[in-house]
Amino acid sequence: MAPIIPQGNNQFMAPIPAHRFQQGGRDVYYFALDLATLDGLLPHRVDESMIRQANRRLTPSHAKNIQNYLETRDDWLLGAMLLGIAPDALEFEPYEDERGEPISENFGELRIRNRRVNTMRIFDGQHRRRAIQDTLTQLESDEHRSNRLTALQEASVPIVLYAEDDMAALRQMFSDASKTKRIEANVVAQFDQRDAFNQAARYLADKSRLFSGRVEMNRTTVALRSHYLISINQLAETLKTLMLGYSGRNSRARNSTFIQDIDELFAYCLSWADEFMPAARKEYDDLVERKVANEHIPFHRSESLAYSTTFMRILAGCYHDWCTKNLDWQPLAAFLREALLEPGSGRGTLLVDAGVVAVGGQSLFARRQEVDGAIKYILQQAKIGYGQGKKDSPSRHYLGKLPGGQKTPEVEYVEPILQTLIEMGGSGETAEVVKV
Repeated sequence: MAPIIPQGNNQFMAPIPAHRFQQGGRDVYYFALDLATLDGLLPHRVDESMIRQANRRLTPSHAKNIQNYLETRDDWLLGAMLLGIAPDALEFEPYEDERGEPISENFGELRIRNRRVNTMRIFDGQHRRRAIQDTLTQLESDEHRSNRLTALQEASVPIVLYAEDDMAALRQMFSDASKTKRIEANVVAQFDQRDAFNQAARYLADKSRLFSGRVEMNRTTVALRSHYLISINQLAETLKTLMLGYSGRNSRARNSTFIQDIDELFAYCLSWADEFMPAARKEYDDLVERKVANEHIPFHRSESLAYSTTFMRILAGCYHDWCTKNLDWQPLAAFLREALLEPGSGRGTLLVDAGVVAVGGQSLFARRQEVDGAIKYILQQAKIGYGQGKKDSPSRHYLGKLPGGQKTPEVEYVEPILQTLIEMGGSGETAEVVKV
């Protein structure tokens, strides 16, 4: 258990067991404090309206998220807080053996002068500090959560204390510490077990006939020459769209519900992947039936936009919006299966008319506005062609241009149209002439 440090009238606070080392020409001390002691020792409120001292402007919502995390998770984790203090505020005494000789110059007891505590500055960890304070204050006011309060007060957080009080140096240290590389989205998707859609993506990567062996685990995106269909983080986002819609947000409450019914989530996502997707596109059907080998995916990617990860997310959005209205997905799949998705197409093809591919374009736009608009357009066209029970041939709006040799040349219509006009007395409504 971390030490409790009294702040009495003595010259020094109670000694803290610490590890001393050097970094960047400074003495650094590493130790742990229980949350109750930490709350009383560290500087209090951090300014929310401006950059002050060695801190950026505090974002209350970020601190609140940490507070909610501390209040609700038994297996919580907080990283070390980084602080600076005037070098003359510290005194360090190495541990000694029975002969009075130092055991090590690096391990001993750290004392902080009471009159110099006010030189302590947080330069990384202000949101954690605010969250700890607000969490303890909140729990103290709730008599029904006294056990939770006690557990948190006795838990500890690591502290890294630098013997440095120069403000310019502390600001530079904050800047340097914040330049660490963020964890890539594909790593988060594989490691974060608390997100239901990360779990579902990993499940499909293992169990789905469409996605098994075709999910990129080591990169956040899929290269044109890759034999993978989609990256693990892209698949997680696609499944989120499948369940919540393209603009849907996975709130904490929703995520908790999905986690509780995780097997149902797995089954629903698997049905979309291995039933709807192959029915909606021959490209996916051929992959499921192993008619196309993984190494041939790069070649087929150049022939069909169905291999685009953005298109897969569009299909997920279409499926969500269609099925939330209790409509049978088979007409939607039939509509999509007939659409021409050849790169370089012009107007009259589904994705160009939907505004998600430029005329003659080789790829899909991934911007939110275009994707959202494409989902709405495709659903509208699907309902016109199939969703309302029409049995006639699909509209040219989503079939696109007919292949060469299959379209009747316009010159062939001239003679029969003229003959019809003669029979009608020389004039007539266009619809009546064409009908005849």
